[in-house]
Amino acid sequence: MTLIAGIISCDPRVPVPESVCETLRRSVSRNAVDKPLVFQDKQSFFAKLEIGAFGEAAVLIDGNKALTLVAGEPLLGPGHEGSRRGRDADTASIHEALVAGDLSVLRNANGVFSAIHYDPATGELSLIADKLGIRPLYYYVSDEFVTFASALRILEEIDEVPKVMDVRAVTEIVGLGYPLADRTPYADIKLLRAGEIVRISEKNVSHEKYWRWDEIGGAGVSEEELLPELFRRFETAVARRVGDDSATAAYLSGGLDSRCMVAALRDRGVVAHTFNFARPATQDQVFGRDLAAAVGAIHTEIPKQPGDVVPDYSLLMAQAWNAKTRDAERPHLVWSGEGGSVALGHVHLTEKIVEQMRRGDIDGAIDEHLERESAQVSPRLFRKDIAARLSHVINDGIREELGDLHATDPARNFYIHLLINDQHRKLGKHFENIDLHRLEFQLPFFDSSFLELIVSMPVNICLRHKLYVKWLSHFPPAVTAVPWQVYPGHEPCPVPMSEDLDYQWSDEYQKAERSARRRQFAEQASELFGEPHFPREVLNRRDLRLAATVHSLAVRDYGYLIGPARTYHIYSQKCEGRYVLPDD
Repeated sequence: MTLIAGIISCDPRVPVPESVCETLRRSVSRNAVDKPLVFQDKQSFFAKLEIGAFGEAAVLIDGNKALTLVAGEPLLGPGHEGSRRGRDADTASIHEALVAGDLSVLRNANGVFSAIHYDPATGELSLIADKLGIRPLYYYVSDEFVTFASALRILEEIDEVPKVMDVRAVTEIVGLGYPLADRTPYADIKLLRAGEIVRISEKNVSHEKYWRWDEIGGAGVSEEELLPELFRRFETAVARRVGDDSATAAYLSGGLDSRCMVAALRDRGVVAHTFNFARPATQDQVFGRDLAAAVGAIHTEIPKQPGDVVPDYSLLMAQAWNAKTRDAERPHLVWSGEGGSVALGHVHLTEKIVEQMRRGDIDGAIDEHLERESAQVSPRLFRKDIAARLSHVINDGIREELGDLHATDPARNFYIHLLINDQHRKLGKHFENIDLHRLEFQLPFFDSSFLELIVSMPVNICLRHKLYVKWLSHFPPAVTAVPWQVYPGHEPCPVPMSEDLDYQWSDEYQKAERSARRRQFAEQASELFGEPHFPREVLNRRDLRLAATVHSLAVRDYGYLIGPARTYHIYSQKCEGRYVLPDD
């Protein structure tokens, strides 16, 4: 199953509104060819969309009419070399376990998925996230109904679901790129958290964690012993996903994550059609091309446009892959190295943050992280009274997240915070538009067994890709035969590389990208103030209008104000001007 949406009534005397059912039926897919399957009675309505990527529907209804729907692929069990359970078998195991009240089956899941279980006899609905919450499931609970969906856009379409802009959450989006905890841009709509089950019945809403990353203990073995086991688990993560596939498609950049993934596929004899979307004459493009040649992948380059910092890579991949004669058994499955840099490379952690966490300087660690990530939100965006109320919301949000984690090593708490927040949200756009691009991702770096070993390792040996680079020696020689792109300040690449290639983190390259984006911001600014529901009670309209004028004249770059202002305005429009501030 690809997308799930539904509504239940918490009061057996109140039927679900037909208007909501019809909206769910219509909105689950924007593709005219789709005909969602529907399960319905007076108290409930469920719609599901299946694009056929995995070949199985992942639906189970038992003799008592209890229903389980799964989106994604749970990948239950150890997944020994060459074995792959089907989704239908996983769905049956989850269904039987939930009926029996047994959560151990979820603790054995290694994949990326979300699920719902509904028992009409009791009226209880369970909403279930995977261990990292990568596969989203959004929900709204009112006094009488629970409405949920795999894509936020579906709940946006339902008139009965209130849309009120959560200014705190949108400020987190502007600063961090994502809201923290279970927040969404809308005050009353929540997102399932990592390893969480939310149970809703007529009288109660409960939240339970079936998995906690901070409860994993230390490995207790040497680095020399850890590396081969880490490689074995990655091989198993690839094996349990690829099954009997003889050909597939994969992203291939100039970095390490997709390189390791593609090399593992080729080492298993899988024909790999690889795609690179980097700018021309960059390390990212050339190193990806060289690695493809070294491992024997069938490689395609689709250069991205200047200033397009984060294009819709899922749509680009779908267009590029659809244009080829696809010989893959499961052409809607594409391999992505998403997660490797944070999970194994520890890219957002530094020795200073580690030291601050260990001596209890939580605020210092947060400040250091936000400064390194340029995650500040300018107070010039807001009216003065609003600026004061929002000045610490991002710091407060991260502090709250860290306060809920209790790993033996306090430094590991910061890493886990990034896993269950930053990585938790990373693929939100992909899943939001999956009805359009129609691609499911294979994500071996998010394999739970693989991650569990990383979390058990000493933090210091993992920093700055140090362990990662040592790990490469376990791969076929082609992996280290050609150079790779390196994050600033991280473990250097020992393979000689040309100095003529653009490096995406160099000042000159970033300057060119900012210049291209500047024109985009000027176009956005010209449209910003003439549209309805501009959030004038929150944003400093006068200063923003002046900044937009100066920016459009190319006197000074005010993109750092115009871009965020546009984000607030988008959600204000969707909410017809309604908003809530922190502590309201």
